Amino acid sequence: MKVDLHIHTTYSDGLLTPEQVVKKAIDRNLQAIAITDHDTVDGILPAIIEAGKYEGFEVIPGIELSTYYDGQEVHILGYYIDYKDLNLKKELLDLQQNRQQRLEKIIYKLNNIGVLINIKDVQEKARGSSVGRPHVALALKEKGYVTSIKEAFDKYLSKGRPAYVPRKKLTPSDAIKLIKNSDGIPVLAHPGLLENDSIIHELIESGIRGIEVIHKDHTQIHTDCYTKLALENNLLLTGGSDSHGEEPLLLGTLNVPIEYVTKLKDKAKVKM
Repeated sequence: MKVDLHIHTTYSDGLLTPEQVVKKAIDRNLQAIAITDHDTVDGILPAIIEAGKYEGFEVIPGIELSTYYDGQEVHILGYYIDYKDLNLKKELLDLQQNRQQRLEKIIYKLNNIGVLINIKDVQEKARGSSVGRPHVALALKEKGYVTSIKEAFDKYLSKGRPAYVPRKKLTPSDAIKLIKNSDGIPVLAHPGLLENDSIIHELIESGIRGIEVIHKDHTQIHTDCYTKLALENNLLLTGGSDSHGEEPLLLGTLNVPIEYVTKLKDKAKVKM
């Protein structure tokens, strides 16, 4: 039995709604999924409601928090969070407001170079509460300024390009504390993408309780290395496709075992 513990929906920068994600997961015979949208929990409840139509299928409430440390971006996943926690929602609202301000700056820069899109164009693509650069890219594609999402980033949105705007980020310690305070389990996402993975030991000291060892961008060497590191430090193992709904659809394509969920549940003290 397989699971997928890293999935994005239209509530952040994914292309599928939570309901569509659940249906795709069922079609692919998954036993459980985690909804881990960027800096928002708004997609969790719709997924849980949809999952209620199917016997024996679980949606794990999760999140992926974007943080910045030692000159590089570090993503922290949270599993079995209390997505109704008021303090968590307040912190996430602050991040959402920052995203909105960033969006306005991106559009201003685009307009200044003759690329004429507006906030409404982008928000129509987002559909949810967490607006990101992929939604700007979709709007650019629809307006005919680019032919693909990749071209939008390469031409306008990536760091060093004319419409790039940095965003406010938490520190890893902030994210770990936020997840723990909402009764969740903090896990380091896709360490193979870190520019310098020597910071992992510092993150362990800061309180991460697991490492995402299986990921679409990890080689088998990555998986073996990070599994060994996790086990040596008594950390949980997780894995997921990091699916954003793009084609070909990555959801459920990695061999992430159900045992990862069983051990997450045990640590989170989730009632079976």
